[in-house]
Amino acid sequence: MILRRGLPLGLPSAKFALENLKPRRCGYNALPMGEFSLAIETSCRAGGLALGRDDELLDVLEFPAGQRHATQLVARMDDLLRRHGLKPTDLAEVYVSAGPGSFTGLRVGVTVARTLGQTLHVACVAVPTIDAVALNAQDEPFEHLAVAMDYKERTLYLGLFERGGACPSGQGQGREIVSASPPKLIELGEWPAVVPTPALLIGEAAMFADLAAPGITIGQQELFMPRPAGVWRIGRRLVKQGQFVDYRQLLPLYLRKPEAVRLWEKQGKA
Repeated sequence: MILRRGLPLGLPSAKFALENLKPRRCGYNALPMGEFSLAIETSCRAGGLALGRDDELLDVLEFPAGQRHATQLVARMDDLLRRHGLKPTDLAEVYVSAGPGSFTGLRVGVTVARTLGQTLHVACVAVPTIDAVALNAQDEPFEHLAVAMDYKERTLYLGLFERGGACPSGQGQGREIVSASPPKLIELGEWPAVVPTPALLIGEAAMFADLAAPGITIGQQELFMPRPAGVWRIGRRLVKQGQFVDYRQLLPLYLRKPEAVRLWEKQGKA
């Protein structure tokens, strides 16, 4: 099965209601000291933003799915920045949850990040949503970790994780959670054979599919969804690896065509 990168996105129809939009002089490979970063999470049923300075997470703002439209997301961003006496022109980097997830949610989050990149020259980082979910288990005991997302058409998007190096200060106990193998789409009946046991399993798919299996412990539901703080922390990790993305190449990760497109194609073949 082929993963799909989204088509290029247009900028929001409602322009940012931001003051003094002036380009930053921060190159994509720069790591400015003492500057601010913003994480955007709109891939799931809820949404949120996280604000940081260097390696310090300063604040998190969460909101329901109904406030994920571009204009509302920008308003929440403005609220968060104002809490700290900041403006969008103070941002150096933006980390966006890039998928997989909700078609509409991903499109909104990525569009806002692209606009920041184009308008203010904010450096962009695409955060794999599955990595942010895995980070929810930082303080959980496990030998192996599996993250199952996007349960549709009897397939899962499954990623395996393990403990790696020591965690940065203030980011949980024990060793850092890192990918053990690249995530992939897998048939529902095949996943137990590829997950080493004993394993902790988390992710939104566990809410919709029966994933009980020998040697598998299903985590608590509060671990299933990506969090803005997790997106920010993965974003910081990617920044230190130099994994910036030109805003023109920043696209959502879609696993399938939109449902409306698939229905249209199905009708066309009928």
